[in-house]
Amino acid sequence: MSKRHESGTGIWVWTGALLIALLLYGLPKLYKNDLSAVVRNGLYSPFVWVDAQYKLMRNNLFRYIITKRELAEAKEKIEQLQEFRVENQRLRTLLDFKNRSAHNLLLVEVIGSGEYRYPSALLISAGKNKGIELDAPVLTADGVVGKIKSVGKTTSVVQILRDPSLHIAAMDRRSRIVGILESRDGKNLVFSQVPIGENVAEGDKIITSGLGKIFPKGLLIGYVVSALDPPAGIFKKIIVQPAANLNKLEELFVLMDFDKDTTENN
Repeated sequence: MSKRHESGTGIWVWTGALLIALLLYGLPKLYKNDLSAVVRNGLYSPFVWVDAQYKLMRNNLFRYIITKRELAEAKEKIEQLQEFRVENQRLRTLLDFKNRSAHNLLLVEVIGSGEYRYPSALLISAGKNKGIELDAPVLTADGVVGKIKSVGKTTSVVQILRDPSLHIAAMDRRSRIVGILESRDGKNLVFSQVPIGENVAEGDKIITSGLGKIFPKGLLIGYVVSALDPPAGIFKKIIVQPAANLNKLEELFVLMDFDKDTTENN
């Protein structure tokens, strides 16, 4: 019974398909073309849509990549321009300081720091080839940095203020009290050899006194941040903040017209 039913159903299906085919065959050509277009569009339109979406996504991805690259390049150019602006301003300040100075100054570049032989030192881009001499004072537009420790053919080593072996004859600019500027721990600067009771106060400027001859009188070294009279001892405890930022040194001036026949205590 089931097989006979399935057989009858198949005959009807084939009969229906044959009738539809005959009807389609008998239609006018115009209707056949229209019907064919409807069927074709119905079958292919999903694939066409998928292809269009793929091309759209691909184009958007390409545009994103290009835009991201252009933004990165623009950001890099902006950073370069900002660096050029900062460098230009810094060089203008240095040039202005050199023009205003009464001394013969040589502008040099810092090319290294903290060598194992001289941990509290800087390496500069000038030596005997530029007329650099041993013990020549070194400074920035802000203040004293140190002095020349050793001289090579094309480079020199600068001994900075934090070096415990460097001692500079100094003076309180306001009260004219004299003392020694030094660093006992390699970190902090102190204005030493000033007796208790002397008039040195917070905020005072400490300058070179000129008594050591190497450093001419009047160069700014730093500012007093504390001046205390300890309960024991005969000298004040005076802490000095260097005027020059010793952690951010890119260009320096070497004083070329110093007194070469006299040495500061080193």
